[in-house]
Amino acid sequence: DLHEDGSLSPAELFRLAEATKRPVRTTSPAPSQFLEAFRRAHESGAGEVLCLTLSARFSATYEAAITARGLAAEELPGLDVRVVDSGGLAMTHGFAVLAAARSLAGGASSGVAAGQAARVGERARLAGLLGTMRYLARGGRVPWIVHWAAQLLRIRPLLAFAEGRTRSIGRVRTEEKGLARLVEYAKAHTSGGALRAAVMQTAAPEAAQRLSEALRRELAPVELLQTDFTSVMAVHTGPGFVGLAFYEDD
Repeated sequence: DLHEDGSLSPAELFRLAEATKRPVRTTSPAPSQFLEAFRRAHESGAGEVLCLTLSARFSATYEAAITARGLAAEELPGLDVRVVDSGGLAMTHGFAVLAAARSLAGGASSGVAAGQAARVGERARLAGLLGTMRYLARGGRVPWIVHWAAQLLRIRPLLAFAEGRTRSIGRVRTEEKGLARLVEYAKAHTSGGALRAAVMQTAAPEAAQRLSEALRRELAPVELLQTDFTSVMAVHTGPGFVGLAFYEDD
């Protein structure tokens, strides 16, 4: 079955995945969906569109938007469409979008806003504690034997995403140690500037609240957001994920 993002909650997704035992896949928006959004902007009187997409390394979204931009050039004369790969995922992408929105609200041109989004996307980091590796194994991202070993040893992996790459940053046996490691990671990659941070979770609200409190206490961010993963991200992490994204503002 095909479900639009937002039409199926993570809880429903996990229930269906466990009931069917089938791997769950995600797909990027089609060029036609981007083109329809560009049409709406054109109809509203807009002369420019700034379209920010997820990292092209992990999603075909950027290529779909580029294709739609070409179609828009033929169909919608007078509409200037600028497509930017934010280089980010989840809230590292979200921070790039927010940075662009702030620039535009302050009167900046779309070119300046696009540059600001790209800079934030390059600078932002993400780190998270997984509750299970089962969904990574189902998606073919790790061997099943790795999931089984982690389950047997009661190990929870920590992963980080920065500069377009994902890597392991450790393993822990308890949630509390994992949360402490996430705060340590943020400390190690900040230098006392104006910190903007976000805490993300999938079926782990209490852990997310504890992580938020620790970040406020240890790093005093100027902005701290809390958000739930959508089903598209939950497909990859599974339940029990808690993580943070952050960058230091100019």
